[in-house]
Amino acid sequence: MAGADDHPEQPATSEVRTLPIHASLMRPILLAGADRELTLVNAVVCFALLFGIGLSTWTGAVVALLATAGQWGLGRVTRYDPDFRRVYARQIQLQAYYPAATSVHASRAVVHASIPYAG
Repeated sequence: MAGADDHPEQPATSEVRTLPIHASLMRPILLAGADRELTLVNAVVCFALLFGIGLSTWTGAVVALLATAGQWGLGRVTRYDPDFRRVYARQIQLQAYYPAATSVHASRAVVHASIPYAG
């Protein structure tokens, strides 16, 4: 019968165990400086325009403009907020529950104290 002090899961010292969180777990997955999925959609649209409509000067100009300006715009938006695609999709999904305008008859928001009062 083991004694009360024989617990292998508890450390022998009273030090706090710390584990590092690597930056690669926190960084968003980007492709060419923009959101990966939207960059792939931009590339697919460019290839579809180029080879679906046909090879011509006008099609090439539109594809070049879409590829450069579209990727530049995606990069700028991603630099501002790397999760903008997921935030926008969530906003569209929950739009019926959280309308943009407030109501006159809406109840006041509950404000909780950040430091509980112990008096």
